[in-house]
Amino acid sequence: MTDVPRLAGRQPRSLAPEQLGQLDVTTAAQPARVRAWVVWEDGVEELVPAVAVAWTKRAVRVRWGAPPHVFETWVWAGAVERA
Repeated sequence: MTDVPRLAGRQPRSLAPEQLGQLDVTTAAQPARVRAWVVWEDGVEELVPAVAVAWTKRAVRVRWGAPPHVFETWVWAGAVERA
C-alpha cells in the first residue's frame, strides 16, 4: 500500500506538440472560467471546472484543481466551453 491514493497520483494527458502544430498561441491576460473535458493517464474522461490560460485555433491550455494538486494541460478546443 502506498501513502498516496492512486487517483491522487494520476496525471492528465496533454496534446502532443505535433498535435498543437505551429499555430500562434494567445496567452490570456485574465484567464477565462471554462468547463473542460480532460483525459487522465488511465483513460478516464472527466469534465472539470477550469480556467483557460492560453489557446490556439484548435487547442486550449486549461488549469484546474487546488494546491497541492493543480494541473495544466492542452486539450482540443471542442472539449472546452465557457462556464
